[in-house]
Amino acid sequence: MRKTVTSDDEAYNLYNDYAFNIGFSIRKGNIRTVGKTSVWRSRRYVCSCAGLKNDSKRHVRKFEKLDFRTNCGAFVEFIIDPGVWTVVDHQMDHNHPFIPIDKRHLLRSQRNVNKEQLKVISVMKASGVRVTDSLRLLSKEVGGLPNLGCTRKDIYNALTTEKANRLDGSDCNQLIKYFAQRQAKEADFYYDFEVDEGNSLTCVFWRDGIMKRDYEHFGDLMVFDTTYRTKKYGMICAPFVGMNHHCNNVMFGMGFVLDEKTSSFI
Repeated sequence: MRKTVTSDDEAYNLYNDYAFNIGFSIRKGNIRTVGKTSVWRSRRYVCSCAGLKNDSKRHVRKFEKLDFRTNCGAFVEFIIDPGVWTVVDHQMDHNHPFIPIDKRHLLRSQRNVNKEQLKVISVMKASGVRVTDSLRLLSKEVGGLPNLGCTRKDIYNALTTEKANRLDGSDCNQLIKYFAQRQAKEADFYYDFEVDEGNSLTCVFWRDGIMKRDYEHFGDLMVFDTTYRTKKYGMICAPFVGMNHHCNNVMFGMGFVLDEKTSSFI
């Protein structure tokens, strides 16, 4: 009897469970549609080693990720009828070694940070608990890191993504628009900002004429403080602070950054 499921997620999980038992990772493959419509007719899920690297690149990158693709031909294909996904083809021959059982929890398709894990770590992080300590706690509760379903890097990536998703595009656009208006009216006003590949704001810095003049007079002493975070977006408040001749604090500049990585300040 042919295997049947009811959705894309169920089909993916079915093949992914099979892949874990054998020792390989998977990814989603091609979709065939009905004629020129957007209605799906079939869907493939392939071994992660399928295909070969495309060397004809338009841009030269500073670094290259390791490529493990071997043009493996293993896949499973589902025919899609309304409400029913049925397996119609399953190629099981691989042209590469399988991953030993003690390493299979590290396979890319087997790693996922679920909503419960992310919520627990986010709450503990907001309470001052380090991410590594939270990860150690969750790992102990499930009987070890192999049973956790994710790595430390996955956790950090999920936290960064969650933080980026909280950034309201309308608020960011209004802020940049306000800075542009001030720069047009004030000769000494300066600002700069950066966005990521998804066009989300990652950092913004600015200073006005008073800040510039204070720096020119008292810039021999400066403190860069990243202690505080905004409540709504979780961005780090990063003021440049100095001291004037009256021993009062003066501001040389101001910024908000998404994280404390070196790249955020360069």
